[in-house]
Amino acid sequence: MADPRVQLIQVLQEAASQHPERLKVAEQQLKRWEIEREFYATLQDIFYDRSLDHGIRWISGIYLKNSIEKYWRRTARNAISPEEKALIRRRLLTTFDEERKELAVTNAVLTSKIARLDFPQDWPDLLQNLLSIIQSTVAVTEADARSRLIQFRALYTLHMVVKALCSQRLAPSRRHLEQVSPELFRQIATIYVGHVDRFLAALHQPSSFDSVLVIAQMEVSIVCLKCVRRLMVHGFEHFEKAEETRQFFALTFVHLQRFYSLRSAFPDPTAPVPVALNSHIIKLGKFYIDLQKNHPLPFVLAPGATDVVKFYWGVLVEEGERVGARRVTEQLLNPPPFERFLVQGLLLLKNTIKNFAYTIEKGASPEEASTVSQARQVIDQNLLTPAFVNSCAEVLVSRYMVLRPEDLKLWEEDPEAFVGGEEADHWEYELRPCAEKVFMELLSQYRVQLSPILLNLLENVATVSDHAGLMFKDAVYCAVGLGAHDLFDSLDFDVFLVKRLSQEAWNREPNLKIIRRRIAWLIGKWVGVKIGKPARPDVYRVMLHLMYPDEDMVVRLTAVNNLKNCVDEWDFEPGPFAPFLEEAVRGTTRMLSDVEESESRMRILNSLSMIIERVKEQIAPYTQQIIDLLPSLWNASESEHLFKSAILAALTKLVGSLKEQSSNLQDFVVPLIRHSVDHNQVAYLIASFLIPKFQTLLTSNPFLHQFQETHLYLMEDGLDLWLTTLQSATQCSEQLFGLMPVAITLLEYGTENLKRLLKILESYMLLAPEVVIQVGVAGIGCALHAAEAFLTLYSGLCILELRHLNYGRLRPPPRQSQAAGLQRHRSRYRYRAAGGAAARLGGSDGKHRAAVETANRRDGEAETFVLTQYLGLFARIVIYDPAFFIEFIEVASQRCDPSQPNLMSLVLETWFDKFDNIGHPRQRKLNCMALTALVATANPFTLERLAQVMAVWSDVLSEVKESGGGDTLVYWEEAPDIEDAIQIEGTSESKRKLELLQRDPIHTTNLLGYIHAKLKVVEALCGGPDTFQRQYLAKVDPALLDQLNTLLTA
Repeated sequence: MADPRVQLIQVLQEAASQHPERLKVAEQQLKRWEIEREFYATLQDIFYDRSLDHGIRWISGIYLKNSIEKYWRRTARNAISPEEKALIRRRLLTTFDEERKELAVTNAVLTSKIARLDFPQDWPDLLQNLLSIIQSTVAVTEADARSRLIQFRALYTLHMVVKALCSQRLAPSRRHLEQVSPELFRQIATIYVGHVDRFLAALHQPSSFDSVLVIAQMEVSIVCLKCVRRLMVHGFEHFEKAEETRQFFALTFVHLQRFYSLRSAFPDPTAPVPVALNSHIIKLGKFYIDLQKNHPLPFVLAPGATDVVKFYWGVLVEEGERVGARRVTEQLLNPPPFERFLVQGLLLLKNTIKNFAYTIEKGASPEEASTVSQARQVIDQNLLTPAFVNSCAEVLVSRYMVLRPEDLKLWEEDPEAFVGGEEADHWEYELRPCAEKVFMELLSQYRVQLSPILLNLLENVATVSDHAGLMFKDAVYCAVGLGAHDLFDSLDFDVFLVKRLSQEAWNREPNLKIIRRRIAWLIGKWVGVKIGKPARPDVYRVMLHLMYPDEDMVVRLTAVNNLKNCVDEWDFEPGPFAPFLEEAVRGTTRMLSDVEESESRMRILNSLSMIIERVKEQIAPYTQQIIDLLPSLWNASESEHLFKSAILAALTKLVGSLKEQSSNLQDFVVPLIRHSVDHNQVAYLIASFLIPKFQTLLTSNPFLHQFQETHLYLMEDGLDLWLTTLQSATQCSEQLFGLMPVAITLLEYGTENLKRLLKILESYMLLAPEVVIQVGVAGIGCALHAAEAFLTLYSGLCILELRHLNYGRLRPPPRQSQAAGLQRHRSRYRYRAAGGAAARLGGSDGKHRAAVETANRRDGEAETFVLTQYLGLFARIVIYDPAFFIEFIEVASQRCDPSQPNLMSLVLETWFDKFDNIGHPRQRKLNCMALTALVATANPFTLERLAQVMAVWSDVLSEVKESGGGDTLVYWEEAPDIEDAIQIEGTSESKRKLELLQRDPIHTTNLLGYIHAKLKVVEALCGGPDTFQRQYLAKVDPALLDQLNTLLTA
């Protein structure tokens, strides 16, 4: 038999092959070996064997690395043995002379993963061993390439280990990191400083330095800087108080200045040395940003912190001059701006301008307040002076918020990409958006100081016409839009809109398209802040004008995107928008045909959806115009499921807005619903009842093979459309009812969509209860199983299928009013229903035992809330047909093994035991009526507990004060359920619910009269009042009888 190591190598060779069949077999074999002893140690041995092929070694290392999370923990199933883990750990630090970078990186990541789980408990000497290896290479001559490699690999591994340890969040782990950080910091910082000093000395002699050696030194210093950054951020609570960290912080500023000044000595920015210099500068920027983000107060109080921010701002001003100079020439800058460095400077400034840590919180201790005050004083006196604030605002608006030549080039070449970039939220990584964020914070904090300056600029740019002036005007308009929440009481935007923006929007000169685009954006920013109702028609008129087909595409896209903001605001009124609705629909649908990118279409479709939602029924005349466009959009989307979701969302809004008028859309939406939610919909797509346009569209689509997984992406939106369609329907068409078995099938998955599915089934029951029951009983095709399961669910018979209680997986109960609706149609099928339910109970002995056990449960053993809800379902059944309920309990008791002749007694015991947990008066009356109805049957188990029933009567009658006329529960209106949040007001379903509620016995029955009537019935069944008194009432507590007589005769 072959050696296991040889077998594993052979399988790894197969795993590295390009043949899918061989690869699949190899993966299956590796999966089987995962639980074998010494499997992972053998993988590591192969990973370190340099005589083997590189691909095999890499796969073995990756497989080992990926298995750590699954099998390394002690508590894991089939966990790696302690002996094998010890062997793996011992060899992890022995291969730092590995020359292949990808293998060395894999080993470093592997080490860090294990360190995160084992350090310090099972691997206490890890850090010390790493430091020993690093220190052993420090004294070796720099000409020794192998020693340099070992040092670099060990440092990189240490960096990955520190990174993993810093990701731990438990307090003991954090404390241990703080304990080891000082020693680690001293040693790594020393190596960093030494390498930086050496390569800086070499770079000052550019004609004679050894570039290979310098690059090697710079690589080591970069890794050291990464490690030190994490140690200072996560390993020191107050880094500004430790002398060594204070000195290092000050030294980094010196290095930053020297690194930046050296960039100009290298004309080729792509050469290795300037690239490495830039890397150092960026790493130092991350160092400052992380310190400021995690330790805002220590950062400000650290020596020279404000000098760091000033240095960045000085570079921003210097680069801003170059950026501003090209507005005239429109030429690209050479050399290009060091954008990542500039963005880091802006981030530092932004976090300094507005940071909650620099504000004294209520309840702060005197020491904390003193620290905050000191930091605030440093910022206000050394950095954010009034002159600096004015200068900062000026530079940001005039230099960095201006559209660049690159932006204008993208505008012309790819308008949709330009608009997409403007809409994206990537401000932390891009220069102009980051500058806009900084300006927003600056204006927010210094509103009084900057508002007059900004308004003055707004007047100064009113008449500019040259290119540079228009660029600046665009930036000023941008500043006014960004500061809408701060300028609303300083700028009369209504007047500004009517007298200036409207006129500029109608100016169709080509060079003014930049301003027209900004006007659309500016209105979108201000419409939710301060635009009066008299000015709303001007808003709509401007936005729709900017959507004309002959307008620039960027202007049109910006206008349609911001039209959504104009209708999606708090005090929007459909009336003033009605004259513009036709043009709005025409403009948006036309643009859907004009754009090519799916993201652009999605934004336009979202705007259209918002218009539909806000205007409600007024959209009806334009329904066909919208519907005609959607098939082509669906076909064009192919596998772009996000866009398909947007289409479904738009249809949901349309159906919800049309309400009863949406019935004629069912032929259109039902196929889409099934396509979205049914994982077996492929066969359905060729069904004959598909409308021709979608039959051709779906069956000819080359992506048909992807439909099996479409429901994974479209399920939620498909269910929303389905529910809205049912809620708006006036009758249940054959197509719509044909979807019901799909809902039953989806219930089995028990996903986060379960509530929606139950709401859908509830809507079916409200829409066509007779059809649902008839189909369920007749057993027609696939719907038989669905309807029977539905019958069981909604009649409450499944409450005795109590195995669910054992695992805490009870599904949310249906509304009692829907169960009531079912009972009106159940009587003719009572025996079939009872037999079916009993058969379900009789599936296994375990179910019978579970029923009995649950009936005997006490508080704490079952979920009381859920049980009381199911008792409510029992109550519904009893009120409509108590004989059926008793018969059902008898059948269930006979099916138990052993039989339980006293099952009814157990059920009643639970009922009385849980009655006090029923809180709402409506539900208490419901259960009281059910127990009263059971008494009227003269069932012996019930009559044995007559005293408990009378106690319930006494409690509920004391709570209920019914006049006897009208709706007896009109003052017991319940708050809407969470699931009803998606219920649309005024729909057919809301009317159906109201009608059902008006027929609900709880609302139509006077409880006092009901008890009187049922008492007369049971007296007659028991042989008359005297017999009833002698056999049953005599056993009741006289005090309870007196109290009850008082209530009954009141």
